[in-house]
Amino acid sequence: MMSDFIISTTHQLEGYKITKYIDVIFEENVFGLSLETSVQSFGEIFKGFSGERFDAISNRIEEIKEEVKKRIIRKAIRKGANALIGFDVETTSRENGGITISMSGTAVFIEKRV
Repeated sequence: MMSDFIISTTHQLEGYKITKYIDVIFEENVFGLSLETSVQSFGEIFKGFSGERFDAISNRIEEIKEEVKKRIIRKAIRKGANALIGFDVETTSRENGGITISMSGTAVFIEKRV
């Protein structure tokens, strides 16, 4: 169940024992800001934007991160995992003005220590 799923950027979980390392899994989403947007670096995306436009873009990036996170959790659950360790998130710009959001981690099965 997704609500019981644990994600950690570390490779150990305090109070838990990793009983099975399942697989390293990846998930990503590529999206564009607009057809007329063409930038050379991630920082240039935000140059000259009003606060309102900046907030809209930031909010959209956060929405997409949540979507990608849900997909990687579902993928891990399908493989039999109940946790992801070594979780990593990367946001990079693309030459065509788009943005790629990538997530990865090691799917594991954990048990609470007694």
